[in-house]
This record gives sequence, C-alpha cells and structure tokens, in this order.
Amino acid sequence: MHTKNILALLATLLLIVAARLYFVETFAIPLPYWDQWDAEGDFLLRPWIEGRLQLRELWQPHNEHRIFPTRLLSLLIFNITGVWNNLIEARVNILVAACIPLIILLFLIRQKALSGPRWLILIAIVAQFSLPFAYENLLVGFQSQFYFLIIFMLFAIMLAILYPDRVPAMAGVAVLSWLSVLTMASGILTPLAVAGVYALQCIQKREINWKQAGLAIVLVGFSAAGYAIMPQIEANQIYRARSVSEIFEALRFILAWPGRENWLTALVLWSPALGMVPWLLRKRALTRADLLMAGCVMWSLAQALAIAYGRGQSMGSVSSRYTELFTPGLIGNAWFAARFMDITIKNWRITWLGAVFFVVFVIGHVTRLDHDMKNVYESYNNSLKQESNVRKYLETGDPSVLVQPQFEIPYPDSIRLRSLLDNPTLRNILPPADHGR
Repeated sequence: MHTKNILALLATLLLIVAARLYFVETFAIPLPYWDQWDAEGDFLLRPWIEGRLQLRELWQPHNEHRIFPTRLLSLLIFNITGVWNNLIEARVNILVAACIPLIILLFLIRQKALSGPRWLILIAIVAQFSLPFAYENLLVGFQSQFYFLIIFMLFAIMLAILYPDRVPAMAGVAVLSWLSVLTMASGILTPLAVAGVYALQCIQKREINWKQAGLAIVLVGFSAAGYAIMPQIEANQIYRARSVSEIFEALRFILAWPGRENWLTALVLWSPALGMVPWLLRKRALTRADLLMAGCVMWSLAQALAIAYGRGQSMGSVSSRYTELFTPGLIGNAWFAARFMDITIKNWRITWLGAVFFVVFVIGHVTRLDHDMKNVYESYNNSLKQESNVRKYLETGDPSVLVQPQFEIPYPDSIRLRSLLDNPTLRNILPPADHGR
C-alpha cells in the first residue's frame, strides 16, 4: 500500500469512529430499549443465565427477522462484561459499523482503483457512516443486524468477483448468503445480488459459465427458502402497499433520500450506476471495483423495493433504521459518478454531470441535519425519562410509576415491563444507575 492510501484509510476510519463515538457517548444510555427487553433480555440472556438456552433458539424468529449474529454478539458482550448494558453494546457497534468502510476501502486500494476523481467516493463514505440520520441503529446496541447484513453482503460479492470459479469461494458465497437470511428478513436479497454479479460477469465475457449459473440457481433457491420461512406478522400487514401506485409513491421517498422527496432527486442519486454499468458492460470495461459497486447498487435497489412494498402504505417518510440499507447503493452511485468524471475528464462540457451527484448528495445531508439532530435530542430526552421512571420503580415498587405516555418508558406495555423488571434474573443484570459512563 502507498503511504497516501494508508493515510486516507486511517483518516477516514478515525473520522467515522470519532463521530459515532461522540453520538453514542453523548446520547445513548445504559438502559435497554424496546425490543431488547423481550428478544435480548427475556428470550436470550435469561435462558442463558438459567442454563436452559438451546442452540436452535439462536436463529428463532424475532418479528420478521432471525438476528442470529446479533444474538451471538449479545451473548459475547454479556459474558465478557457480566452486565446487560445498551451503552456497551452501542460502543461495540461502532467497531462493527466501521468494518464496512474498512472492507470497501481495503478492496478498492488492493485493486489499485482509487485515483483522481475516484477519491470523491470518500465524501459518500464519510457522510453515510458519520452522520446521525440512522440514530435508532446508532444509539441502540441491539440494532447490529443492519451492519452484519451489509458485511455479509460485501464479503459474498467480493468472493464472487475475486474467485468466480473456485469451489471453496463458491461455498463461502453460499454460507454468507444463508447467514444473511438468518440476519434479517431482507437478507433474502443478498443471494439475489450475488447472482446478479455473476450475471454481470457472464455478460461482460459474452459467455455463460455453467458453474456460476448453477450456483446462481442455488442462490435464488436460498432467497425463495428464506422467504418461505419468514414469519408473517399479522400486525405488519397494515403497512404493506396496497397497489402499484403506492409502491411507486414510496419509492419516491426512498430513492430521493437523503434529498428532497421528488423524482428528480431520485434520478440524480441513482442514475450514475444505471447509466454507467450498461455503458461499461458494452465496452467490456467493468473492473472488479465496478462489479463490487454494481452489486452494492443492485442490493440497495432491491432493499428499496422491498421497503416500498412492505412499508409503503401511505408512506410519509423513511424510517431512520432503514436508511442504512441505502448506504451501499449510494456509495456505489458515488463511485460511478466519479468514474464518469474520470473517463470524461478531458471533456469539461460533460464532466460536470458527474459532479451533480455529489452536489445533490451533500445538499441533501446538510439540509436534513437539523431534522436528524432534533430526532436525536428527542430520543435522548425520552431515554432520560425512561431511565428515571424505571429507576423509580426499582426503588419503590410502585406500579403507577410505569404508567406513562408512550416512549417515556422503554417498552410499549407497562404491565409486561413490570413483570420483566420484577424478574430476579433480569433485575440482577441491569446496569446500576451510575454504570457505563
């Protein structure tokens, strides 16, 4: 590695870790929140402590998801620390999340792909991993499944690119694809994205690789099997789009993020890949770096479509926790915008078109930052109320203390929360009032 590449990598990671550490240390609290009480506390840590946790329970459904790696991480953190502490988990997630830009940048550096305008991809990487738009994932340690899912996707696509014909690599792709299925419901889209990368390689070579085609069929089968075992939550049916027009309208919100919710913004943010990939394919000029970024774009577009269908009924905004699913695709589009600028650098009359992506992307993040910070402060203020109310109940045992407005206790049902707090196993592993800071 050249010194410049090492310095750029270290500076980027330091900035990302410092930014995320600031938000976690300032706005996260030790008390578990919402789904943590059931899925992590009552159904994972308590059985583990009481010696009755069975292996199969690690991949049992949690809502529509299975969160297998998140459960493993929770057990690891608890066994090291001996305490059930959201703040500690959120700190660990900083390192898990930082692995994503590390993986991407190491791959690009190893491929000697970073030069000239292509360095502009750092704008997208730093923004997507340093800003608080996904505050739900940033401040709640139990949300690590989003980061694991992206990591599995990246490694699967990289194996497909670097070793497209090697059986061990193909086995690795299959394992990573199934791990994705066991990480989140939308993990079923990882094997489809990898199959898409195999297809791009075949199109570029103008020949069918039957070994890759066979694996692609297996990967499609993984997605189908993942969908078949996905729990159908009755309460979530009300969020599903009821028509094609609702899906289309939801896509307007999703694809225009982080900018203004209109199709022009969506076009600017997603056209670099949609334009450059076919053009490079026609010229047989897709590099390994291009294939990785194309796979990221396909994966995020599939995520966008799944969200538009699954949560598209009367969508007015994109949920904070889902926004990180767009990160690989936006980084991919930043790459192709920079590639366009690199290719057309001598023709200034059209080079500026590539820069439009970065202008719209940066303006989008800048203009929404106040709104995102308002959400962060609101979440933090609610967290302080939750912590205060729980501490009062633990001190007094008065049930009326937990009868509070929504989000002023850390669980939607005060009666269920009281039963959890009364459980001696869970009570003994809760962080003390002054613990964790």
